[in-house]
Amino acid sequence: MNLNIIFCGSPEFSCESLAILAKLNINKTITVITQPDKIRKRGNKIQPTPVKALALQHNLTVHTPKSKNEFEKLITNIKPDLIIVIAYAMIIPKDITDTYLCINAHTSLLPKYRGASPIQTALLNQDNETGISLIQMNSKLDEGNIITQTTIPIEKTDTYGLLHDKLATLTANMILELVQSYLKNPNVGSTPQNHKLASYCSKITTSDCQLNINDPIKTNLAKIKAYSPKPGAYLTIQQQKIKILDAKIESNTLIPLQVQPEGKKAMSYTDYLLGNKKEISLC
Repeated sequence: MNLNIIFCGSPEFSCESLAILAKLNINKTITVITQPDKIRKRGNKIQPTPVKALALQHNLTVHTPKSKNEFEKLITNIKPDLIIVIAYAMIIPKDITDTYLCINAHTSLLPKYRGASPIQTALLNQDNETGISLIQMNSKLDEGNIITQTTIPIEKTDTYGLLHDKLATLTANMILELVQSYLKNPNVGSTPQNHKLASYCSKITTSDCQLNINDPIKTNLAKIKAYSPKPGAYLTIQQQKIKILDAKIESNTLIPLQVQPEGKKAMSYTDYLLGNKKEISLC
């Protein structure tokens, strides 16, 4: 049997899963669908998505459809056994989810935190755990039946960046197990979500990242962790935006550990104070 897989993904988060599939020693064909090349901020150059760059390293066929109609025609022509969707950034058309087995990895324990920012929201809410849900996609966002879930603890030291990387690795391992299971039995079992327990999270905006020194210090520390290293929780001091990338609570005070003044590289708070006499107050 030659397993015909379509992999839909775009950012760095998706890459570990694609890499583990590309190296899987089975008879397979992997076609990659990702977002079109874009002009990135650095150097104003057109660059591919991280997934496309990785796919080309593995000599995989890559498509970058610009519309849902183009996407749908592509899928119909390929006729895959399995479609794996990890942070693709386009809603999969209903005709596709109704016809093919479409598996999506979501970075929360669904039905909790449906939407665009589950990792950040878990940190903002100071949750003790999070995880990955593999679901069989339907036409509604993050509402498909749950195939499997894996839970991991959220450590006190976790930031968005650290938790992102842990969940990317977890996703890759879960996708590998799913594909291996599919080869033994293509009838994938799943369980409907309890929609009454659903909660939602939205896309992060710049205003979300602004720190309020009147908020409780634990709230501000959670915000710093949730937005570190990107986009960065910040204060505006003398009309200059200063990102607070790390901090700690000591003697009931929130103390910066790493900061990034506007237009400069990230630096330790100690180095910041060498050139700035006024300390940064976070509470």
